[in-house]
Amino acid sequence: VKKEDISVQVDGNRVSISAEVKREAGAQDSERALRSERFYGAMARSFALASELDEQAVQARFDNGVLTLTLPKKQPPAARRITIQ
Repeated sequence: VKKEDISVQVDGNRVSISAEVKREAGAQDSERALRSERFYGAMARSFALASELDEQAVQARFDNGVLTLTLPKKQPPAARRITIQ
């Protein structure tokens, strides 16, 4: 999988990851394989987290076939003092 073929989307507390595994150009259709255990095609995974995410601070890194997501929580708004009139 190449990083260009991976998509990561964040919406509130939901993270969706999708990717498409394409057949390598080195594999020729004229050759016949007795057994192939490689998956080719589209895949998707989505999961919900307990807290809302800070969408502006989310980071994704793809290194040596490993996708690493940094998903910081959104900070709750600070309490503010209300003046009584």
